[in-house]
Formats: sequence, structure tokens, C-alpha cells
Amino acid sequence: MSARAFWGRVVTATALAVSLGLALTPPHPRLRVSITLAVALGAAAGLALFITASRRRPGFPRSRTASSSIGRQLFLGLCAANEEVVWRRTLLGELLPAGALVALAVSSAGFALAHRQARLLHAGTGSAFGVLYLATGFLGASIAAHWVYNASVGSVLERPP
Repeated sequence: MSARAFWGRVVTATALAVSLGLALTPPHPRLRVSITLAVALGAAAGLALFITASRRRPGFPRSRTASSSIGRQLFLGLCAANEEVVWRRTLLGELLPAGALVALAVSSAGFALAHRQARLLHAGTGSAFGVLYLATGFLGASIAAHWVYNASVGSVLERPP
């Protein structure tokens, strides 16, 4: 994929997430824990999900400069937030009146289908992110989980075998 196509997708996904976030106010689960605890649970869940799915511990490359590492983490956070707004806040939220299990199943299936590879893995991670959102009532928990999971995957992909 060319750099232009890649950044076009990033910009389009961000515009979609922002538009949906501003235009829709779907139902959301009741906040069940404090926001701080929800984010901590999300980060722990993202790391546990990565270790379970990959059977590896994340490692962080030493050759990156601090500014490139910060930029990479900001980018991964943006991508995670975009997907969570679309799949959890919007789709899962809109389907909540049909029941939490139906909403979770449909949003997780959509999340998996939106990814070109490893759809079964994405169905599992999407379900985990959705359960976290439903359990805590705070979208930031699923964003933190998704961000930590993606950052962990990225750390493994950069390491030599």
C-alpha cells in the first residue's frame, strides 16, 4: 500500500469516528467503576490479551528515538480510539436496546470483517474490547486495551526473530 493510500485511510477513519461521535448519541452502558480503574483495567486487559493470543511477552526496541516512539504511540492511540468509537460506542451502543449479547456479537463480527487478516483473532479481540466496555461502562477502558494490545503487537513485529 502506498503512503498516500495509507494516510488517506487514516484520515478517512478519523473523520468517520469524529463525525459519528458528534452526530450520534447512542445508548451506552452505565458507568460501573471509576474512570481511573476502568483505564487501568483496560491496559491490563490489553496486555493479557496480547500475551494470551501471541504466547509472547512484548519487547520494546532500543534503537528508536524518543520522538519517534512518542509519535508511534500517539498514532497507535489514534487508531485504537477511531476503531473503538466506530465499533463499540456507535455500533454496539446503537444495538444495546436489542440486548447486550446481540450488540456484542454484531459489533465484534463487524470489527472482524473490517480487518483483512486473522479475522478469527479480531473477532476475539473485538469481543474482549466490547466486554470491557460493557463491564466498565467507560469507552476509555476499551480504548486503553486496544492501544496496549496494538502497541504490544507492534513491539513484537519490530524485533528480529
